[in-house]
Amino acid sequence: MPNTGKSCAVDRPVARTSGEWTDYFQVNRQSLAPMPNPADHLPDHERQLIAKSIAEFQLGESSEGKHLIRAAKAYAKRHSDPDYVVAIGLFIAEENRHARDLGRFMDSHGIERNRRTIADAIFRQLRRLAGLDTSISVLVTAEIIAQVYYRALRDATGSPVLKALCRQILRDEKAHVQFQCERLAIIRRKRGAAFNLWSRTLHRLLMIGAILVVWHNHGPVLRGARFSFRGFTRNTLRYAERAFRIALPGRYSWPDAAVAAAPEHSWNAQQPVA
Repeated sequence: MPNTGKSCAVDRPVARTSGEWTDYFQVNRQSLAPMPNPADHLPDHERQLIAKSIAEFQLGESSEGKHLIRAAKAYAKRHSDPDYVVAIGLFIAEENRHARDLGRFMDSHGIERNRRTIADAIFRQLRRLAGLDTSISVLVTAEIIAQVYYRALRDATGSPVLKALCRQILRDEKAHVQFQCERLAIIRRKRGAAFNLWSRTLHRLLMIGAILVVWHNHGPVLRGARFSFRGFTRNTLRYAERAFRIALPGRYSWPDAAVAAAPEHSWNAQQPVA
């Protein structure tokens, strides 16, 4: 995954450029863990436990991201950053890969796919309400939830295939949160402190609402992984606070190179995200 980009002068990280993230996504798609045969055994009781839940998350991963792409193109034009559109396209492709992999697993075990759910419709509508900042904030909320949910799903199943899928998705989602939150920091760095504080407050409220919805809709899987509501909330908020820190403009050094074209470098997709 992307390097830490430390600035020697002030000992602060430098936000990755769009070109650097493009390189990361291109390397990552060539570095996927091998998947076992999707037609492994899934006991009936486990299938009943996960079927409704996994179908909802599979639907959530399948968005075409049309509004996000339009917002990214408008942003890229304003800031002369065409690589950002490429990076967003590769990000959406990873999310769609998750949907395809989960869909194949579901099909092989006779789990019916969802075409629409209320929770998915709400999240999609929220992403359409405003500009890039809001769209990214809603995406980050879903990705934070995913970091806890897919760990729970991994622990609630005995299927080697589903465990492997969850491990790959978790690796991807960690980088997705970093990618989106660094962009929030870039977007917000020239805004006033009061505006940014208000944005973070709204994001926390959105996060709390998402926690309540996910516990209501996916409680059986979460409890199957030995999560209580308190434990699920505590773990999700821990990931959320980490994401909010990544999105703080003040934690970065802002040389001009941080928002210009990426320098020449090589990538190791196995490196941990800072």
